[in-house]
Amino acid sequence: MYNNKKIAVIIAAAGSGNRMGSGIPKQFMEIQGKPILARTIEAFEKNAFTDDIYVVVNRDHVERCIREYCGVGKVRQIVPGGPERQDSVYAALSVIPGDVDYILIHDGARPFVTEEVINALIVSTANHGAAVTAVPVKDTVKEAEEAIFTATLDRDRLYSVQTPQGFQRELLKAAYEKAFAENFYGTDDAVLVEKMGEKVYLVKGDYHNIKITTKEDMIIGEAILSARAGQAFRKEEVPADIWEDLRTGTGFDVHRLTEGRKLILGGVEIPFEKGSLGHSDADVLLHAVMDALLGAAALGDIGRHFPDSDDSFRGISSLLLLKKTGELLSKNGWSIGNIDATVIAERPKIAPHTEKMISNIAKTLGIEESRINIKGTTTEKLGFCGRGEGIAAQASALIRRSRLRRDNL
Repeated sequence: MYNNKKIAVIIAAAGSGNRMGSGIPKQFMEIQGKPILARTIEAFEKNAFTDDIYVVVNRDHVERCIREYCGVGKVRQIVPGGPERQDSVYAALSVIPGDVDYILIHDGARPFVTEEVINALIVSTANHGAAVTAVPVKDTVKEAEEAIFTATLDRDRLYSVQTPQGFQRELLKAAYEKAFAENFYGTDDAVLVEKMGEKVYLVKGDYHNIKITTKEDMIIGEAILSARAGQAFRKEEVPADIWEDLRTGTGFDVHRLTEGRKLILGGVEIPFEKGSLGHSDADVLLHAVMDALLGAAALGDIGRHFPDSDDSFRGISSLLLLKKTGELLSKNGWSIGNIDATVIAERPKIAPHTEKMISNIAKTLGIEESRINIKGTTTEKLGFCGRGEGIAAQASALIRRSRLRRDNL
């Protein structure tokens, strides 16, 4: 939400990628071990303002994308694409519900879009109804006819247009319907709005926000990721006025172990002779994580939001409660910096399961797995945990709220 307005994102990823010559669409190729499309989706999953994501892919890849991207996070639907990009975007536009106020459209092969660019576009879209990210051209641009230059254009007035592009929903819908009625196909979404006589406002883009099109772009992409990783903790990379609030919270939870119950930790069912006793699925790890997040945001605790007196929470998966917790933080303008949690038990060993636990938490909260750490420890057979009577977990979390988000709550 932005100023109580709902925002949906269309990620256009139905292209065949013929220019890449890879045999598979470029959006499914990996850069540093992760598919390009997954990186693109993550950029909008993490954004505090965006609510829903609709991904348009070639019909041959719909089932794969449903398995990989739907179920948790903000991805609501995988939409089969059409013969042209314009057809594909309109297919997604047609299934977006009417309660959406603004729509952002982004190329699936632009995985390096930053939070700052997305936020700036959202603000401009809300203020003007139509906005586009772009960067000034660096090279001299000339017109030519039959291999002879006929004019040199004024570079100071020229921009390379990027995505995301943002529009008020009804304006975008009207522009698409008019274009199809006139059998007009544009090279981007903004030109359809321009043909209606509407103004489209410029938002400063980012030269790193490249579109992966050729093999050379893959090399550039690797360099961008390497540079970001190497500079991630340099002071100058985090201007002091970006974050208004940085807060930490802690969580601690204990559950009795008993026979006849499943042992669920981090959304993973762990084979064991006993399970945790509780009103929900008694996932002690997720309960500690939720309390850490709620505590950091000064939003109480899980007992306040999910009381054991409410039968609707009886036996519920704590992953669903974690999702609600993440949505509550987002509603209040918070994004998650990192989570560190420890499970305290003599048995069972959790190390074989931590990778899946981290994956579950990351997908549910819409954050990178690299922001989450889970570990186990024992009490050297001391106390209730050491005697196998119960299991405990503690967690700490860092959350942050941008000045931009604070000012628009």
